Amino acid sequence: MDHQDPSPGTLLRLRRGAHEFLRRYAAKAWEHEHNGERWDLVVPPEVAKLPERKRYRAHARQEAQRLADAALYDLDPDATRHAVQFGAAIREHRHHDVTALVGRPDVVDTLDIQPPHPAGFLRWRDPGGISYNARGVPITVCHWGPAAGQGVWIVWWADSRAVIKSYGHESKGTWAESVLSVGSALPFFGPLWYSDQQLIWPYRDSTPAHATRKPARPSAPAGGSAAEPITVDDDVMAQLYTTLATWSLLADPPPGIHLHQHPPSEAEQTADRNAGLTTPAITIATTVKTTH
Repeated sequence: MDHQDPSPGTLLRLRRGAHEFLRRYAAKAWEHEHNGERWDLVVPPEVAKLPERKRYRAHARQEAQRLADAALYDLDPDATRHAVQFGAAIREHRHHDVTALVGRPDVVDTLDIQPPHPAGFLRWRDPGGISYNARGVPITVCHWGPAAGQGVWIVWWADSRAVIKSYGHESKGTWAESVLSVGSALPFFGPLWYSDQQLIWPYRDSTPAHATRKPARPSAPAGGSAAEPITVDDDVMAQLYTTLATWSLLADPPPGIHLHQHPPSEAEQTADRNAGLTTPAITIATTVKTTH
């Protein structure tokens, strides 16, 4: 599947693929251990408290529900570049001050930006994505939703085909080569790779009103303001600021950015219904005026 296909139907197919992975395969993939290593996964604090045998299944169910509840958004390449530039500007002009004021690196200045809908599924339609995951693969999709009243849970997705190929190079000549081939693995993982995750919630012990602290890993204290600061990955921080900028763009489009609603076709509605999903209209952000 071409993730950058401008057809709005591609966004729906990407969501169905991600939803199927979460419902059918994610828990097994996350709990699988090979050579002492597992999926690099962050989960919300209330999920981290569960016994390990229940944790991944509960997380997968919650994620699938967030996708089912999601409003749908699609940014064309120019709107994506605008969001990336705006996010970089927020980070450049605000991030240093807020981290210095709070005295810890794991905070962001949200400028009081809120998601345009409690749950959402969004595509940045640019081949280069908005950032890169740990495998060097562009991030092109995200979803978000509530996390048991603890804040906003955000997940960024990459192109599964590119991620699988990156592992394939490492596994060449080993037993894993056949397992990690695109043909074998893609039906399992789907078109999108579950890449990076973060929970953001108000940082109540800080002076700035709009500072938002990021969670500790599940193995560290989570949910309290006194948790030790965590190391913040630079790419994830860039993704977070671009996501905030995207939310702002969708809530209050700047000059030159136009929003219009694209109603799904009957065929796409049927495909979603067969997958257990409803199909809201897609909000498309573009620099091109339309007559819709």
